[in-house]
Amino acid sequence: MFAGDGAEVRAGLLDMGLNLASGTASRHALSDLLQRWQPSDRAFTADRLGWADEACAAFVCGDGRVIGADDVVYQHENTPAAAAEMKMAGRLEGWRDTVAALCAGNPLMVATVSLAFAGPLLEPHGLDGGGVHLRGASSRGKSTVQRVAVSVWGSPRFLHSWRATANGLEGVAAACNASLLALDELGEISGREAGAAAYMLANGTGKARANRSGAARASMRWRKVVLSSGEITLADKIAEMGGKAAAGQAVRLLDVAADGRAHGAFDELHGALDGAAFADRLREATATNYGTAGPIFVAAFLEQREAATMTVRGAIELFRAMAAERFDLSDEGQTARATARLGLVAAAGELATTFGLTGWAPSAARDAALEVLGGWLDGRGGSDPAEAREAVERVRAFLVAHGDARFEPVMKGNDDRPVSNRAGWRDGDTFFIGADAWREIHKGADPSRAARHLQDAGFLTPGEGNNMAKKAPRSIKDRPRAYVVAAKIMGAGNE
Repeated sequence: MFAGDGAEVRAGLLDMGLNLASGTASRHALSDLLQRWQPSDRAFTADRLGWADEACAAFVCGDGRVIGADDVVYQHENTPAAAAEMKMAGRLEGWRDTVAALCAGNPLMVATVSLAFAGPLLEPHGLDGGGVHLRGASSRGKSTVQRVAVSVWGSPRFLHSWRATANGLEGVAAACNASLLALDELGEISGREAGAAAYMLANGTGKARANRSGAARASMRWRKVVLSSGEITLADKIAEMGGKAAAGQAVRLLDVAADGRAHGAFDELHGALDGAAFADRLREATATNYGTAGPIFVAAFLEQREAATMTVRGAIELFRAMAAERFDLSDEGQTARATARLGLVAAAGELATTFGLTGWAPSAARDAALEVLGGWLDGRGGSDPAEAREAVERVRAFLVAHGDARFEPVMKGNDDRPVSNRAGWRDGDTFFIGADAWREIHKGADPSRAARHLQDAGFLTPGEGNNMAKKAPRSIKDRPRAYVVAAKIMGAGNE
């Protein structure tokens, strides 16, 4: 910045309020003073918001405030504009009495506010990001729930929109590092971008890019929680463009119905006439009380770090145990990851209550997170792997659609009609699906793994040894191998 005549230095200082005499002599004197100055104090510069480094000793807020270490200074040439909305209005007592108090009796709001408190706990505990997607019809309170959660960290304008490309969301994600990224209306993003954005936001790294010289430029990094909303699921959004959602995407952003409560997204209206009046009351409260609870939570965590860390770990383990008992959970990986994520949400909410920030009853956050977990399990059809359910659904749909037209009877009769585009054979309550048809059914997935899923579900009879396919009956010419599926699969999923 001192290169040339030092105009860049003076511009910055004048912008901060420096009174500088006119004339060349004063400009030269200032430049000489600054270049010769050797201050005794040292400071560390941080180039990202949230936790300044891996030590997690200092937390940088979007408005430049630093919580924790007093020798850290935030410096970045291109601070995202979204960061400016991480600011404060009112006092903590006002937020607790007018916003957090209205969350009581509303599990969805308690859980999402607890989710907002979970952001700063990710990096100190070595946990990955992820979040919750609130799905439901329009005007049922989803955006209001998001607005309440956002008030933990900033103004209502800290609630962002999905209307962006995956690249455009990088800057917003970096601005919300270690806090909460709230994205409204999933329907506004392209289906082609939605899946990539979900992975990117949860994985915490932006695209690798080159600078002007062609060398690799440092990628944006973040680790934070996400609260999304929309009228459709992430899987439905991806399917709009002919894509298929991977199970990992669904686990990163847990889909929860948000319009089936007693009053839309709400259960307890605290004296309001209806859900709309209650939403108006929440909007008024969050317009004047915001941005205080999150920073105070971080400060309290740093002051009691060792005890808080033990509390968080114990709360997560307790949540896992209670979830396993209540929902009879299996050890399946996707369910375990979802349970761990909501366990952190429960722990964060309980820790915030312990710090005196929420005014909620003890265990309120844990009970709310358990209810959200139950809603997620109901929505996905149980705790079994998503791939297993999808494999069963694909086979069932194929048999329902083509059972009479594409399957030839094993035992020939007098009224047999020719079968075109044959997919296999049928013998009473058993289908013999040819290998080509099996690959057709599971296009875009792993056919062998799908066969194992059907075997585990009790719908497929495997062949000898390691063969999932079995030789066709002797009446079939050349006896090709086929996948033997019981007709009872067509009733699967009806219960």
